[in-house]
Amino acid sequence: MSTRLTRKITNELFDLESLMNATTNFLEDHGVDGQTVYKVNLALEEMITNIIKYGYDDYNSHDIDVCLEILPDEIVAVIEDDGHAFDPLAQEKRDEPATLEEKKPGGLGIHLIKQLVGNMSYRRDGTRNVLEIRAQRKPA
Repeated sequence: MSTRLTRKITNELFDLESLMNATTNFLEDHGVDGQTVYKVNLALEEMITNIIKYGYDDYNSHDIDVCLEILPDEIVAVIEDDGHAFDPLAQEKRDEPATLEEKKPGGLGIHLIKQLVGNMSYRRDGTRNVLEIRAQRKPA
């Protein structure tokens, strides 16, 4: 059984659900623990949702490539897209508001994912963003 899953989705939110289902099934079929499955899915969902919502100025269809690889001590997820150049690692955490009335939605997802997975890297490869996420897993 292959320890690599590759999927191509479009920049439509409805495609994200099929990717999440495929990811969950793939990881569970390979005996990956539930906590790691959760972390990987949350990271993919957050990052790809941001790409879909903010990565493009047009309404054309764009491909987003996702590759997952299961290694003995971690899961490696690579997301590639042709959206605007955007390095999520360069984004600073927003300051928390003093009161609930001052709180605005958004802005914490990228920071949460950085804390959750522990190791991410970004590069711009020509016209494509390449984000690599490495989530530690419990040994099989």
